[in-house]
Parts: sequence; structure tokens; C-alpha cells
Amino acid sequence: MVTLGKFKLHYAWVVLFAACMLNIASRADHGSFGVFVEPLVELFGWSRGDISAAYSIAFIVGLPAVVIMGWLGDRYGARWLMIGAALLITAGTYLLGTITELWQFYVYYGFFVGSMGHAAYTVLLPVILTRWFDRYMGLAVGIYWAAMGIGPMIFAPVFRWLIETRGWPQAFTLIAVIVGVILVAFSLLIRSSPKEMGLKPYGAEKSPPEPHVPVAHGIAPAGLTEVLTRRPAWLLIAIHHIGCVGHSIILAHIVSMAIVKGVSGMEAAGVLGTLAGASAVSRFASAILAARFGGRILLTLALIGQGAPILILFFANEAWTFYAFALIFGLCYGGEMVGAGTGMALGGWLGGFLFDLSGAYTWSIAAAIITTCLGIPLALALPRHRRKPPAAGPQAVVKPVPAVT
Repeated sequence: MVTLGKFKLHYAWVVLFAACMLNIASRADHGSFGVFVEPLVELFGWSRGDISAAYSIAFIVGLPAVVIMGWLGDRYGARWLMIGAALLITAGTYLLGTITELWQFYVYYGFFVGSMGHAAYTVLLPVILTRWFDRYMGLAVGIYWAAMGIGPMIFAPVFRWLIETRGWPQAFTLIAVIVGVILVAFSLLIRSSPKEMGLKPYGAEKSPPEPHVPVAHGIAPAGLTEVLTRRPAWLLIAIHHIGCVGHSIILAHIVSMAIVKGVSGMEAAGVLGTLAGASAVSRFASAILAARFGGRILLTLALIGQGAPILILFFANEAWTFYAFALIFGLCYGGEMVGAGTGMALGGWLGGFLFDLSGAYTWSIAAAIITTCLGIPLALALPRHRRKPPAAGPQAVVKPVPAVT
């Protein structure tokens, strides 16, 4: 326990606060990519498709990076691995201010910041939180996921303001210092489990020990092979892949879409910040809504809510229309937040590639709508949500493996 006067604060809440701060700071560059596109076009004349390839590299490399970081965390401990990731992100952010060649942007953003550094926090922090909370675990994890949208909401406008007022190199130097201090300081507060401090998870110290109930014959946890033989598992993979293609086009290019239509750089950065901030609300609420109504309804509504407002972008010419779009899209995008890395990689690059082919974002917007809508029939094909019957006695605690919803 941490004692504050007469008030005893369980260290689990310190871990949660530190995890949220790390979630916010580690996404400073990663979530603000859309702000970098137009300055790079102006500075070096690179095409939007070539610039967007860095976004794709970050997600492609991020897939094995998550596995590697998870293994290293188990072997060497989460806290020191996160400090190493903090130094990697800090170095990558600083080096982004020194780029003169496209390959340097790919390495510093795609490897240092967007994948290897960010992966450590992505894979370790949610697991650590589940170890620290016995009571209010859902609340803690919901708060953590909501914090993911706060990073771009804060840093996207800050990046744009610094680039406009201080120039590209100094902007990244200043952000590197700020982000580095936050990441190192709060990584030091993380403990992998309550056992490291001689504590129990929050809520467990007052809970009576659960009676041992024998597992019913024939009921066992499903393995990966068994899960992958089930139709809903593949439907979910397809839904999230397609959904990620659609919303990554928007996330990577919404700032450029606004600037191309005459919106100022700062206002355009604010559009991305608004979108990310709105997603924080639905990130928090999605877990609660999924438990109440099931994944089928939640994913269907989220995909409809993602696809429909994109139509606004065909007619958006003023800042307020982009902000209206960002608010609606962000609220729905957060509800379908469990992303497939390959989908994010494809969509981010596709948005820039289609602009290079046509000279406008019309086909990119159309691609975002089409790919999002393709996920709707797949979501409707998921099993219907079935509420659990109330407990009828001691044997009610023995539950079969639930259907994937």
C-alpha cells in the first residue's frame, strides 16, 4: 500500500496511472503520422505513397515485434524492457528530425518508433494490468484503452505547431526530450506483478478464497488450434482486417485531405486530434457494450458508423465539416479498435498510393468506404449474443467454453 495521510492507496492505481501515461507518450509519433505527410512533401518532394510506406512498415514489423517483446519481457522483466523501449522511441524521435533520405524515415519511424519501441508497451502493459486488479479489472483496462486515443489528441496539434514555428528538426528534438522523460519516469513505476512488492491484486486482499470446484468431465480450455477451426474466429480476423484497411486510410491521410481542401495546417492537425479524442470514449465503452449486447451488434454498428460518415469527405471543404466528420467517425472507430496489423499496413499505404495515381483523395475516400462496408455482412454472420442464465446452485460455477462473440 501507498499511504497518503490517513488514505491508503493500493499500488495498483499507481500502475494504472503509469500505464496510461506510457500509453499516451508512446503514441506521440506513432499516432501523429498524418501530421507528418504534408511537411515531408513540402520539404523533400516525396510522393504520398512513398511516405505512407513508413506507416505500413511500422505495422508489418510490429507483428513479429510484439512476439519478440513479449518473450523478452517474460525473460528479463517488463520494467527494464520498457525503459529500453523508451530509449529506442526517444532516439527514433530525435533522429526523425535529422532525416534527409526516404530510407532514413522508414528506419527511424517504421522500426524505432512505430514498431520495436511501441510494441513493448502494446504487449506488456495490458497483461500487467490484469495481474494488478482482481476487482475493477474491466474498469482499469477500459481506462487504459481509452488513454490510447489521448496521445494523438495531444501530440498531433503540438507536432504541427512546432513544425510551423520551430521547423522540422527542432520540433522532433523537443518532442524527443518530452517523450523520453515521460517514458523513462513512468516505466520506473511499473512492477510486473503485485508479488514484486509483497502485495495482492487490488480487491483480492478482502475477497474470501474461492471454493475448489472440480472441472466437469470433458470441459477444458480451448487451444489455439481448436479456436482456429471455429468459423467465428476467422470472421473476426476478416472483419478487423477489412475494418483496419478502411480506417487506416483515414488515420494516415485525414490531415492531408483537409489541407488539400484549403484547411490550415493547425486546423487540420486538430481534426486528427478530435478524431483520436472521440475514439477514447468508444474505446472505453466498447468493452461494456460488447458484454451487454454482444460483439455481433457492436461490430456491425461500429462498421456502419465508420463507413457512413466518410461520405462527408466527398463534400467537405471547410474546417467545421472535417471536425464534424472526425467526431462521428472517431466515436465509431473506437468501437472497432482491435486492429489487424496487415490491415493497418495496407490501408495506410493505399491512401497515399491512390492519391499519387489520381492527384486527389477521391479514390482513397471511396476505398475507405468500400472496405469498411465489406466488413458489415461478415459482422452480421457472427453468432448471436446469448445472455448467461442466472446461477442456480453450486454447480453453476462450472461453465463450458463460451462461443466467440
